[in-house]
Amino acid sequence: SKSRTTATASAPSAAPSKRTTCQQVQAELAAYLHALRSKASTESILSLASTAQIVPKEKIAANGDYNLSGERYREAAARASFFPNIPLGEVCDLIGGATPSKQDELYWTNGSVKWISSKHIDERGLIIDCELISKKAVEETSTRIAPKGSTIIITRVSVGKFAFANDDYAINQDLTALVSKDNERLAPEFIRVAAHHIAQVVERNAEGIGIRGVTRRFLSELQIPLPPLEVQKEIVAEIEGYQKVINGARAVLDHYRPHIPIHPDWPMVELGDACIVNPRKSEIANLESSTVVSFVPMSDIGEHEMFFEPRETKQLNEVTTSYTYFRDGDVLLAKVTPCFENGKAGIARSLRNGIGFGSSEFYVLRPTDVVLPEWIFMCAATPAFRMYATPQMTGTGGLQRVPRAVVESYEIPLPPLATQQAIVAEIEAEQALVAANRELIARFEQKIQAALARVWGKT
Repeated sequence: SKSRTTATASAPSAAPSKRTTCQQVQAELAAYLHALRSKASTESILSLASTAQIVPKEKIAANGDYNLSGERYREAAARASFFPNIPLGEVCDLIGGATPSKQDELYWTNGSVKWISSKHIDERGLIIDCELISKKAVEETSTRIAPKGSTIIITRVSVGKFAFANDDYAINQDLTALVSKDNERLAPEFIRVAAHHIAQVVERNAEGIGIRGVTRRFLSELQIPLPPLEVQKEIVAEIEGYQKVINGARAVLDHYRPHIPIHPDWPMVELGDACIVNPRKSEIANLESSTVVSFVPMSDIGEHEMFFEPRETKQLNEVTTSYTYFRDGDVLLAKVTPCFENGKAGIARSLRNGIGFGSSEFYVLRPTDVVLPEWIFMCAATPAFRMYATPQMTGTGGLQRVPRAVVESYEIPLPPLATQQAIVAEIEAEQALVAANRELIARFEQKIQAALARVWGKT
């Protein structure tokens, strides 16, 4: 080679797997060779140094031993990405949009064009819904089409989210579509994986009171690393592999529901007979007003999760008057919309001094001595119970509630305690396996962030 520099290997600062290390070395060598072949400037070539060191041959030969250990030549310095950084607008067309006027019925009648805004994009980067507008709306307003395969960044209002366009979509003014100008220079799939980072930058830099966002100019000037095309494809394959694991784990969480096979010989009893609904606060009247107890707002109760973690504490005199009382072993059931329909319920445990207070929008179900708390939960926190109770909710607008009488009159199967214990043990074993998927998701999300950090030259 006519090059006056040589790439030498350095030990990584952490301890990644051999496969990860090889992938990183391969990516760096590919970027280095690409820079040489394209006759990049010396400064550009030297800027590629990362875990591999680019060292002048004269320096290697200085002691006559030609030692290729990279650590020997490493100089302490803060590194940026070892890929060249370029403005996003140099490699992408940025497409904005608009909301067609609702006053023109022809824009919103008999539509055939899918139109989306930020509310149609969820936290997972999926387009979960759309509205239909007419071709006339596209032709006469400022809404534009984000083509299938483009990446959509939310740049106003719900900043921090993004989505991959799985179809052609007209978009509103809160969204910006990124479309590669040259697929041989920037793979559309690479934009999609880079969107994780781009969306975070947008969120950190969003400005405004009430409506926060960034300008299209800001997005156009945003610097992104541009690896060689082959390296882009390798990065995409790695991150998409992690994402498939995450999607599979999420599918388990989304679809698992405990099921109780009901035997026809089991007696059916009303919840009001199997439980005490809303036990009286007079039970704790003899406690000191300074007694510390757990405090559980509605937000601390999960959906479709048997137990919850009490996070807050208050003194008894702060909560006695306005909040709902419960103790360890009680089952909490949300009674107000939309929390009830969403399945918010849980069993209290590990409460401070065994006592808790929480939202007045809870029903407290205290099991009698013939039924387990877990059994009550598995009978009351179910789609069947919600289907039974929802049509009987009372109130107006967003403050509809399940009447107490509806809860107390709901019939549940009541097998012997030994049978309950056996079924609960089996379901708890299932739930332990399901819960492991949450850890799997967290670990693989960290892997995605680590892969992106390598691209952006962060450690």
